[in-house]
Order: sequence, then structure tokens, then C-alpha cells
Amino acid sequence: MALSRRVALAASWLVAGVGALTALAMISVVPGSASADTVAGGCRATARTDSHWGNGPTSGAVVVVTVTNTATTPATTWSVTWTLADGQRVVNAWNATVSTSGQTVTAVNLAWNGRLAPGASTTFGMQLAGSSSAPALSCSNDAVSPPSSPPVSSSPPGPEDVRVTEADTRTAVTLVLGQTLGVSLPSSYLPLTSTSPALTLVSSSGGYPTGQPLTALFRAVGTGSLDLSTVSDDPCFHTTPPCARPVLQWTVHVNVVPASPAGDVNLTQAANRTTVNLVVGQTLGVSLPANYRPFTSVNPAMALVWTTGGYPTGQQLRVLFRAVGGASFDLYTQTDTACNHDPTPCPSPYQPWTVRINTLYPPPSR
Repeated sequence: MALSRRVALAASWLVAGVGALTALAMISVVPGSASADTVAGGCRATARTDSHWGNGPTSGAVVVVTVTNTATTPATTWSVTWTLADGQRVVNAWNATVSTSGQTVTAVNLAWNGRLAPGASTTFGMQLAGSSSAPALSCSNDAVSPPSSPPVSSSPPGPEDVRVTEADTRTAVTLVLGQTLGVSLPSSYLPLTSTSPALTLVSSSGGYPTGQPLTALFRAVGTGSLDLSTVSDDPCFHTTPPCARPVLQWTVHVNVVPASPAGDVNLTQAANRTTVNLVVGQTLGVSLPANYRPFTSVNPAMALVWTTGGYPTGQQLRVLFRAVGGASFDLYTQTDTACNHDPTPCPSPYQPWTVRINTLYPPPSR
């Protein structure tokens, strides 16, 4: 009888142990596991548990949420909501503004991660206490996808007329109305936007915090000047306290000019070796083939208003000057080709283009 009692007690301890293990398995979430996608309209939200600890009221987890714009048009804001499990609460969050009302939690984008091109994603994270279960999410954004609108590409649809990279910061580029500007920057930079009526965003992808290189395509739709700029970002900037890593500033000054010089006097290649008379205040437009070099030295009596193209851009050379003083001088440039700059230059002759310019003050009015 005593032996049977010991066997019975051992069996009861084994059953209790198995029950405890079963309960523990029911509340555990494997690190790195993801909840099912929740898609509503043009937005998808996916929760992934990166780590968890504890049991019952003392348990907790770190959850990372990926928000994706599934619409065919850009989104500028997004919102993710979910219901807390019993006893669960949000300890802190990053890369989003998180608020709680009763058991309902809402996370909305910050100023720098709200804009999402079609197919683009961003992430935010949070620490949960009281339960390690990943939340079931609901997601929405302000993207609108009219049935009649074609899908918007998340990457530049073809060769750009002008391309700039990180090395071009603090430089100036000139676009002719209708031309496109491609931007390629490392993944640490925030996505670019344009608030100028002269330049519109055609497409954008990557950039912080996607981990993908930032690419953007703009089109010149109006004349004017603007600064296209962005800054670098890093997760450590959003910790408490933030890290001391420097923020990188990238800026390019963009001038958008008319499609033709539209000067008071306009010259082409056929005007070579002719003479032109201008009155101070008048403008001179020059249009030459793409193999001519840009004008590098002009008399102080002639001010450069804008210039674009010429060798080696592969674009037609277009220049607009304004007469600002009286003088006589030669406006000069010449052709060039890539093989002229090889270690053994090719025998390609330079073709000069010269026009004699006389700038005159207007006669005094009587």
C-alpha cells in the first residue's frame, strides 16, 4: 500500500508539471515570429515579436510593426490600431506616436515617416508588459487609388535628364521645363519631397528607415528656383538619450528655366563668325548642339542668366545672357568629345564657335 501511494504521488507531480508546461507554452511567443498580415484598403500592418520574457503578469515582449502602403498612390499619413490583451500595457514606443484609450491603442506616424510611396514600408516598435502575445492589428492610410489612375511606380521609370548623388550636395543644377531630375542617395537619408510649384515628385522609394537606397524622380513643371534637401536619420537618434552621431545635410539648388532661351536676340550654330549688337538691358539666347562646351569665360559686360546642357551632358547647350555694360568682345566656345581626353587622344578636331558682341548703352532720352 505504501509503494502504491508513492507511485500515485509521483504520478500527480508529473501531471501537474505537464500542466504547467502546457500553460507556459500557450502564452509564449517565439522570438522573430510574425502575426498574420492585416490589410485594410491601401494599408498592411504586420507585427513581429523580436523578444519576450517572463510568465503571466510579469511577462513582456518587444514587438516591431511593419506598415506598408499597398495602394497605387502615395500615402502621407498612416494609423495602426489594436486591442490590448487582458493585463497588457504599452511601456514605451519608438518611430510612432502611441496613445491608449481603455484597451484600444493607436499608433500614428511621425513627421518623417508618414509619406510612403506605393509598395514602400516603414517600421515602428514598442515594449509590451503583462503579456508577450503579439497584437492583432488594423491599419489605414490616406492613399487614394482611383480606378482610372494607372499604378504609380515606386522607382524611376527610366533614364533621367539630370542625375544627382550624395557627392553633389551644395551644388546647383539647371533643368529645362519638362526635364526630369533623378536623385540617388544612401539608405540613411529621409525620403525627399518638393513643396515648390516648379518641381513635382514623380516617384520615390527606399530611404530611412527601409534599409534600401533612396531613389527619387522629379519633373520640372514650372519655372523658378528651389532648394531640394533632406537629412540623414538613425534609430539611435530616437532613443533616450539619443546618440551623438552627426546628422548629415544634403541640399541641391535647382533652377528650372524655360524650354528655349527666349532672348531679345537668339543665336544658333549658324551665327558662327557673325556680329551682334545689343543694347544694355537686352538678353541674348544661344542654342548650340550638345557637343559644344558650356561658356566658361564671358566679358563682365555680359551677365549669365542661366545655362544648361553642353558637353559632356549629352543635352543641347542652351544659354541666356543679359547685357549689363558697354563693351566689345568675342563670345566663344568649341566642340569636344570623350576621346579627346583619352591617354592617347583621338584625332578629333575642335570646331570653334565665335560671335562678336557689341553691347551699347541706349542713347540718352531727350
